[in-house]
Amino acid sequence: MRRLLQNNTMLYMVIFLSLNIVFSYYNFMFFIGNHDWDWVKGISQILQLDTGMFEGRFSKFVLNVILFSGHIFPILNNIIAFAILSLGVVILLTYWKINNNINKIIIGLLIGLTPYILGWLYFPINVLGNFSAVMFIAVGMSLMQKQGKKYIVVSIFTYILALGVYPSTMEMMLICTSFYHLLNKTSKTSQIIKDFAIVVLSLIIFKILLYVLIKYNLVYGDYYNLKTIGVNDIITRIPSTIKLILKQLIYTLPFFPLSLKIVGLSIVITAIYSAGLSKKNIMLWCVILSSSVLSAFISVSQTEVAFQPRINYYSITYIYAGSLAILLENKQFIKNLGYLLGLYIISIFIVQDVYAQKVWFLGKNAEEKLVERMIVRIEETAKNYPLVPIVTSEISLRKRFYNEKYQISSQYLLDNSFMVRHIPSGMFNFYYPTQIFYSLSRISEVSEDMYNYLVNVSNPWPNIAGVYVDEKYVIINSTQDGIKAIQSQLPK
Repeated sequence: MRRLLQNNTMLYMVIFLSLNIVFSYYNFMFFIGNHDWDWVKGISQILQLDTGMFEGRFSKFVLNVILFSGHIFPILNNIIAFAILSLGVVILLTYWKINNNINKIIIGLLIGLTPYILGWLYFPINVLGNFSAVMFIAVGMSLMQKQGKKYIVVSIFTYILALGVYPSTMEMMLICTSFYHLLNKTSKTSQIIKDFAIVVLSLIIFKILLYVLIKYNLVYGDYYNLKTIGVNDIITRIPSTIKLILKQLIYTLPFFPLSLKIVGLSIVITAIYSAGLSKKNIMLWCVILSSSVLSAFISVSQTEVAFQPRINYYSITYIYAGSLAILLENKQFIKNLGYLLGLYIISIFIVQDVYAQKVWFLGKNAEEKLVERMIVRIEETAKNYPLVPIVTSEISLRKRFYNEKYQISSQYLLDNSFMVRHIPSGMFNFYYPTQIFYSLSRISEVSEDMYNYLVNVSNPWPNIAGVYVDEKYVIINSTQDGIKAIQSQLPK
C-alpha cells in the first residue's frame, strides 16, 4: 500500500483535492438529508455496527463506528470519506494498468466528480460506508491477480464487505472486472473465467449469508431492497431490462442534462468500436451493459431501482470510466478524441455538481424557514409539550430552484424533502431548546374535534388551517395530496 501511494501521490492528491474543492460548499454547509437529522444530532441515535443490519447492510457503518464512535462530524465526515474514495480510485486505476499519468488523472477525475455521487451525498450517514465500498472492490480486484489461495480468500472477503455496504456494488465488480480484460488484450480465457468465478462465488456466499441472517431474524427479509424475483419471472423481465440498458444511458435526470448523456454515450459507443469486436470483447461488453441493470433486473420492485443515481454510481460511472480508459489507451487519433470527450464531460460534471449544491442549499434553507414559521404557529396555540407530530406529506422546496427540463425524476437528487414526513421530530426538534415533539408520529385516537378538522376544515399550508394543535397532537398539512391521504385512513 505504501509503495502504491508513493507511485501515485500526485494522482491521489489531484482526485482528493478536486473532490474537496468541487464539493466545498457541501462540506461547509453540511446538508442533512431527510431521515438523518437525529443521526447527525447524535443524542437519541448513534450509529452502531448493527444499525444497517435490518436491511442486510451489515458492514455499512463499520468505519463510522471505528473512526468516530458512531457520530457524524461535519466537514471531517466528508473529508475522510473523500480520502477513502480517492484511495479506491487509485487502486482501481492501478488494477486497470493505466500507466500514463495524464490518463490516470482524467479517468480518476471522471470517477471522482461524477454527478452520480450526489445520490449518496444526500445522506451524510451514507458517505463513509458507501465510498469505502469502492475501495473494498478495488482491493479485491487487485488481489484476484495475485497467485495463491490466500489472495482469493481475502478478495472474496473484501467483496462481501462491499456487498454488505450496499448489494448493488455487485454491478461495479462485474463491470470493472470486464474492463480489466478489455484493457488487457493478452488476457486468457482461463483467467477471465477465474476472475468472474471469484465474483460469482462472492455473490453466492453473500446470498447464503443473508439467508442465515434472515433465518435468525437479524435481517428483515421482506425489506424492499432485499426482495428479489423468482425463477419464473426471469424470462418475462428480459425485454424490459434490455430496454432499460439504453434508457439509463440516454434519459435525462435532474443534474444529468442532455449534453452529459450525449457525451457519455459517445464515449461508450466509441470505446466499443475502437476496442474491436472480437468474440472475447463482445462477451465482455455484454457483461458490462447487462451488469448496469442487474439490480433492477433481480429486484421485485424494478421502479424503485431503475434510474437511481445511487445505484448507477456503481455502474454507469465505471462504464464511462472504463470506456474512456479504452480511448486513452488507444491509437493517437482515438486517444485525442478521448482527451476531448473526457475533458468535456468532466467540465459538465463540475458544473452540475456545483449547481446541485446551490439548489440543495437554497431548498434546505427554504424548508428550514418553513419549519420555523410552523413552529411559531404551534407555539401560539399549544398549551403543553412535547406533542405527537403528524406531517401528512413531504414538500421539497428544492424543486423551486431548479428549472431545467428532465425526463426522469429523482427522489434523492431533487424530489425528497429535507423535512421528512415519517420521522418529523428530527427536523422540528433539531434546533429547538427543548423537545417540542415526541419521536413517534402515529395517531392512536381520533377525537371529535380532530375528525371534524381533518374532514371539513384542513387546508394546505400556509392556510391557517394547515396546522392543527390539540393537547396531544400536531397535524401539519403541507399539500392537498397529504390531506387526501390522511382522510382516506379515517374510519368511515
